[in-house]
Amino acid sequence: MFHAIQNALLASKACDLTGVVGFACAQHGCFVPNTLVDLFKGEQQKNVDFAFLKALNIIEIDREQGMLFIHDIACQYFIYLQERIGHLLLLDMTIDKAIDLFHIHAHKDACFFQFTTMLIPGAAVVAGQVIESLWSSLNSISPMVRTATLPH
Repeated sequence: MFHAIQNALLASKACDLTGVVGFACAQHGCFVPNTLVDLFKGEQQKNVDFAFLKALNIIEIDREQGMLFIHDIACQYFIYLQERIGHLLLLDMTIDKAIDLFHIHAHKDACFFQFTTMLIPGAAVVAGQVIESLWSSLNSISPMVRTATLPH
């Protein structure tokens, strides 16, 4: 059985953290400090929005350079982005949206042609799962801390 499926089946309502989002460089794997947020129950875009704005502020991206935002559900995340935080974004910065190669195949065919990193000019072939490999080493200790609460 895949470890991800096994871990999902073991998840409990007693857990304080049910999922997290963090920002890292897709090429180098460097975490952006202070951008790890809890998703609480389900994908709450407001938490991803907070981390996204924090990452933009910390790394000070050049407006002319733009950025590539790779997210498992980028096709849905960006639909209402302007309504949620558009007033806080740099107006003239280009944000290319992509879905990592692992998750893109579970989406509709239209998502593949619009959001795959292989078809975005200048993006090269980026797996987009570098962040998963960075914290995969913590999977071995996750059963020990699964029932830990915030005071722990």
